[in-house]
Amino acid sequence: MNPRWTESSGKHGIPQRDQIFAIANASYSVELAGESLDEGTVWLYIGPEHAQTDRELELLVNVYDDGREAVVFHAQQLNDKFRRLREENRHGWRD
Repeated sequence: MNPRWTESSGKHGIPQRDQIFAIANASYSVELAGESLDEGTVWLYIGPEHAQTDRELELLVNVYDDGREAVVFHAQQLNDKFRRLREENRHGWRD
């Protein structure tokens, strides 16, 4: 599945290569129930910006029901809202 990016995914200045790295190396991901843009489901990914940093990014990706399309529509440095969600909902942690 090849993702595509909306214009809003670049709003906070995170390069696409860093977004790809964060998704591919996510330490946390969870479906955000009830947050679909139009069809499918919205997933939150939290992962490192790149291999040489501890800074984390948050990404929101709309995955369509047929599983053939994913749209990255939000990317920024990890904020308190999603940091708290991760801490309160540990079921999304990846090993």
